[in-house]
Amino acid sequence: MKTFLRVFGISFICFVLLFSSIIWAFNTFMKDNHPNAHVPVIRDVDDSNFEDIDEPELKKLVRKNNRINMVVLGLDETRSDTIIFVSFDPKSKSADMISVPRDTYYPRAGFNGAAKKKINSAYGDHGATGVKAVISDLFFGIPVDYYVTLDYKGVASIVDSIGGVPVYIPQLMKYDDPWDKPPLHIHFEKGNHVLKGNDAVKFLRYRQPNAGSGAMDRMGDVGRIKAQQEFVQAAIKKALTLGNLPSLATNAVRFVRTDVELQEVTRLASSVVGIDTSNIKMHTLPGGASYQGGASYFFHDATETKDLLIKIYSGETETE
Repeated sequence: MKTFLRVFGISFICFVLLFSSIIWAFNTFMKDNHPNAHVPVIRDVDDSNFEDIDEPELKKLVRKNNRINMVVLGLDETRSDTIIFVSFDPKSKSADMISVPRDTYYPRAGFNGAAKKKINSAYGDHGATGVKAVISDLFFGIPVDYYVTLDYKGVASIVDSIGGVPVYIPQLMKYDDPWDKPPLHIHFEKGNHVLKGNDAVKFLRYRQPNAGSGAMDRMGDVGRIKAQQEFVQAAIKKALTLGNLPSLATNAVRFVRTDVELQEVTRLASSVVGIDTSNIKMHTLPGGASYQGGASYFFHDATETKDLLIKIYSGETETE
């Protein structure tokens, strides 16, 4: 018996050490390794275009709520081509997603170029942790607990892992960019499609056709966001029908960088089990596009953004 206990004890200790090492490795190497991750974000508070609102009602709702907030970033090299804020309420099993246009105006002290005042440039200068700070500031200080980043290859792999995503394309989509690396060729005929891999990425990237092609024009980033939201909803519905979210989450983490620790991954996935797609609400950051200094920006509406966040934290939102 003593020998058994000794062997069992040694084996158990080795298992604990091994498992701890796996957790440590995951929590270390799965994080965004951006070289500027510790460069602080300081907003240009003297910029008159950026409106601050002190909102005690929202702060009160945040304090008494246990929502889990994260920002999902679709990366195109050093820029965040897609930015989605996700707020999940584990108690009601409901989620709200706010798509933030990549041209959203966000002036930062010390970054004075026209392109640097767009929110999608923040990732290149501050990494994913910096984007968390930017989104929190844009949303009046509400906490952003986690980030999740993935590139085009990751999107393609995750879509393939659920067997593709069904979409209806109402009009010819055609765009060619021979100077992209690699060259980009998008061509989808009108009708029903099940998009997999790189085709899904092309659908999500599409904004406008080549001149004279007569193909669909999504009228800029806001139109592209609407298509992305419809695609995400279809992908979520498809994933839920597979009935194995923890397994899908484990597969998905291979393609992402995140500060969600390993212990949290399967717990979060398990808490989503049973969610109804009708409880997943899609929104776009309120505001509108206009020019300033020769550059096109999306200027958010601070009052409407505040009202939307209050509705989210009160559980009173509806799909747009």
